[in-house]
Amino acid sequence: MYNLFKMRKNYFLTTTMSVLTALSTGYGDESAEDIDPILKYYVSHADSAYTKSILTNNPVRFSFEAFTYYKVLGRGGAVEKIDSSATRYFLNGTNIDSSKIIFENERKTPVITLEFPNIFAKDFEHGFFPNDVGGQKLAISFAPDVDSTDLPDGIAIVDREEFKLMELYMYFPEPDGYKRLTRSFRFVDYSGYVFPDSIWEIGAKQGIFSVDFYRLETKIDKIQLLR
Repeated sequence: MYNLFKMRKNYFLTTTMSVLTALSTGYGDESAEDIDPILKYYVSHADSAYTKSILTNNPVRFSFEAFTYYKVLGRGGAVEKIDSSATRYFLNGTNIDSSKIIFENERKTPVITLEFPNIFAKDFEHGFFPNDVGGQKLAISFAPDVDSTDLPDGIAIVDREEFKLMELYMYFPEPDGYKRLTRSFRFVDYSGYVFPDSIWEIGAKQGIFSVDFYRLETKIDKIQLLR
């Protein structure tokens, strides 16, 4: 499992850097009257699939094991320290009811977050990512349609035929308590619901006298629906 997680980690970090580069170049800027009808079609169907399959809108009870690595970053992004933990979470939708630690280092790793906004809603403007090659994965860019310090910019990867969310890359320009923050998800379809499979978070958290740079990597396994 570690080798697979390492491969996915490298893939996610590479993709995240590509997303940040694309965000900085200002792709997908379209006025309301110039919206591509094909884009509108995919966004509408992705919104519908999101509503039906995402955990926030379907408060099912389930549990999973999360293997988390918290990496303290130093100069040039070099990893200075690694803490790890394994935890079984019990949830109702995206709300954590309880958790049981399987193992952890001396330093407690942060509790994972499964929440993110519906990036297909009308609060966002959308665009096609310029490098679409027509495969199963379709990339749709999103950005808040009004100035907001809470809503992210980013790219959503959806299944071109089923419209379900497969990957999500978010950049928060001015998050509360942070100088910068990115968060990425990879999803799997489990019994008709979209579950996170992996979560990556890279942040610069503002302290009283300094800024803490970190990378949080979580692999989710052994998902169980609780009846």
